[in-house]
Amino acid sequence: MDYRSILLISGVLILLVCATVVVAYLRKRAIGIDSGVLSTCRSRVYAWWFLFGALTCAVLLGTIATVVLFGIVSFWALREYMTLTPTRPADHRTLVGVFFLLTPLQFVLVGVDSEWFFQFFHVESSFVYSVLIPSLAFLILPATIAVSDDPKFFLERIAKLQVGLLICVYSLSFAPAIMTMELHDPAKISLYAPEIQAVDIEDKVLKPIEDVVGMQNVNRENEGTDIKEGGKEIVDSSDKLTTVPRDDTEKATDAQLKSPTPHKKTHPVNLTLLFVFVILTQVNDVAQYFWSLTFPKHKIASNINSNKTSEGVALGVLTTALVAVAFLYFTPFANWRQAALAGVIISIMGFAGNMTISAIKRDQGVGEYGELVEGHSGVLDRIDSLCFAAPVFYHYVRLCLNQ
Repeated sequence: MDYRSILLISGVLILLVCATVVVAYLRKRAIGIDSGVLSTCRSRVYAWWFLFGALTCAVLLGTIATVVLFGIVSFWALREYMTLTPTRPADHRTLVGVFFLLTPLQFVLVGVDSEWFFQFFHVESSFVYSVLIPSLAFLILPATIAVSDDPKFFLERIAKLQVGLLICVYSLSFAPAIMTMELHDPAKISLYAPEIQAVDIEDKVLKPIEDVVGMQNVNRENEGTDIKEGGKEIVDSSDKLTTVPRDDTEKATDAQLKSPTPHKKTHPVNLTLLFVFVILTQVNDVAQYFWSLTFPKHKIASNINSNKTSEGVALGVLTTALVAVAFLYFTPFANWRQAALAGVIISIMGFAGNMTISAIKRDQGVGEYGELVEGHSGVLDRIDSLCFAAPVFYHYVRLCLNQ
């Protein structure tokens, strides 16, 4: 983890502490403020403590832990979705394959080491998990249900299963895929963020110790050897002169730098980019909700979501874009325009996800999916923005960095 990651996580924690103090202060005074609104704010602040705490712990533990966390959330969300949409006994074998085979496989492909996967299968893992569900699963699932010999509501059953798999598993898997995304060379990435350099803490703490230990071993092995500065001449005790050309040394160093490592380490930019993405999606949800309450006149679709207004969504997009620009130096984007467009994309797709999940709930006649965290209706209600924004944001970042 680098200084940028620590700074970003510390900033989120400070904001949560400030929000907790403000809500507690307002609850004590409670003058001119609706008690229901304060209660909702309090429960949501406590919920964000849980959610960001879990994400921070997973990120600190590494890429595998982060992928496992999102895999568990995906499994839980798909379970909520399937309990909402009724199924028939003939679908149970297909559902077992979706829950215990297809869903884990998708996240295994996201978390597997890309270099090892390419050496073994001669294909990029990112390509496989990008096409596994839409190109293969969507064609096989109808056939598996068809052979169950139950044609009743066949199209409806297939549509429900495919939509749930697309939203809860495939789309959400692109969030942890940010941790394994192939970015530019780290030297080029550092040019994008000159204000806050990405310096690995391990290099600062462990590298000096390793250098000291290594120099002690060299001194023991080369007792009686006189080493002149510049790395050109080495004179031992027998007065033999050995010349080491500097060009050969530089070539060897270049070859070592270019040689592939067996286990590629996630660059800190991937870590901070994932954190920025999650923060922006939640900022967008709060901004659109707040601005819609402030300007409640023009409802977009009152029968689907009575809170969303045209003014609220527009101002929410603007707010998210501004926050994205403020986070420019925590991302690999080259300029503020790319960062602003990323905020716009996250905001629009977050709105699309919120409206889609609301429409599914209204169609099934329910107000919420379940309750895992206090103040949050359910897992699927909390990740609707993430699910819709993750794949689009992932491909947008790759497009920007490959220009």
